[in-house]
Amino acid sequence: MKIAVNARWLLPGKLEGTGVYTLRMLKQIIPAFPKYDFHLLLDRQFDTDPLGLDFPNLYYHVVLPPARHPWLWAMWNNWAVPQMLKRLNIELYWSPDGLPAKTRITQWLTIHDLNFEHHPQWVPAPVAKYYRKNVKRGAKLAEKVFTVSHWSKDDIKATYGLPEEKISVTYNAPQRKFTPGTESNEETYFCAVGALTPRKNLKTLLLAFDKWCSENTKDFVNLRIAGAPHFSDPELKSVVDGLKHRDRIKWMGRLNDSELEKLYRGAIAYCMPSAMEGFGIPLVEAMQCGTPVIASDNSAITEVVADKGLLVPTYNVDAWATALGRIQQERTYWSALALERGADFDWATSAQPWIDALKG
Repeated sequence: MKIAVNARWLLPGKLEGTGVYTLRMLKQIIPAFPKYDFHLLLDRQFDTDPLGLDFPNLYYHVVLPPARHPWLWAMWNNWAVPQMLKRLNIELYWSPDGLPAKTRITQWLTIHDLNFEHHPQWVPAPVAKYYRKNVKRGAKLAEKVFTVSHWSKDDIKATYGLPEEKISVTYNAPQRKFTPGTESNEETYFCAVGALTPRKNLKTLLLAFDKWCSENTKDFVNLRIAGAPHFSDPELKSVVDGLKHRDRIKWMGRLNDSELEKLYRGAIAYCMPSAMEGFGIPLVEAMQCGTPVIASDNSAITEVVADKGLLVPTYNVDAWATALGRIQQERTYWSALALERGADFDWATSAQPWIDALKG
């Protein structure tokens, strides 16, 4: 059997949620089917060795043009990919970013969440428009749909009217297993990790941290934020400019796995103030390091954290400030719970529903 995969998110050194999911799922799926050929479709040429996908039944193909903007996505998915699928005689096409190809070949999709349906204002208008049209179309035509949490499954089922049996849950997990340890730091800090976009709701955490600093003058604690902006966010900039203690905030930029592990290990707590998540990989990364988590009480975040971290009303600045103080005082207790929950997630377990579906 010949299987093609939309692998355009596999950018070494720049992997985010979809890229991590694609890579780690493939590392479980490909060796489970040594007699099948897997063809990974990239949208640009790069050194694939760092991906670590060293399998004899794996083949790479560069499909142009580079699909990094909505009008190029349309060209890639509607023309370039279908041509390549036909040329390779592909029997099954899997798109882990939820976007289908214009083809009659059997398709499987992974839809991580529907933030663009419920909150299109969180992404640039052309992106929201493209996703709303094409992910819905893909969900209808796909033979099988995967998603990364039961919360997302219920949302996809309700929003698109899909039958229960069509959707399977393949949880996320960290790109590699994170471990607890001690780090020697010159400062005490909370941390946050994620793309600097409106959906991540960093403004609430920043305002809460600023309030907490004003009320706790004896404790000199910083806030470290790792992540890169995807587009300009004037509202976030305005909040940052108005903070009284913005000198205590350190913007770390994009970090690799080792740097992230060090960041988590040294933090009082990891904070995820997101307004919506289909999963939230940094939650598990932090918990596997034994770092307590404070997170918004919404979407799949509550499913991932369960009762092993502090869940706070999403936009309640006072509640977040209170949680910062509480987690500092109760760190040992919440650290043990975080380690317990972090052990529940691994890619072998996550990929099994996909593997089972292919085995029929």
